[in-house]
Amino acid sequence: MAVQQEIKPAESDKKPKFLHVKVVDHSKEARPAVNIKMPISVVKWGMKMAQTFSPEMKETKVDWDAVAAMIESGDIGKIVEVEDEGQQKTVEVWVE
Repeated sequence: MAVQQEIKPAESDKKPKFLHVKVVDHSKEARPAVNIKMPISVVKWGMKMAQTFSPEMKETKVDWDAVAAMIESGDIGKIVEVEDEGQQKTVEVWVE
């Protein structure tokens, strides 16, 4: 499994407006299985709600404060790309 990050500082007047999540299933002609574009405000709200009400979210080893800080910092670009060779899937998350 490979993970990489590629964040670029935001231009002074540009703030990220959308979070994109794309999951590509390479076992099915490399077509996107999931392709979501969400407003940043919805993402922030969803992260808070999920941490409050979801036991699974509370138990994950993700630093949600760091994720929120990346989004709020205004940086634009890829946050993470994960390749799961066993499942033949790639997950990409970026802000623009």
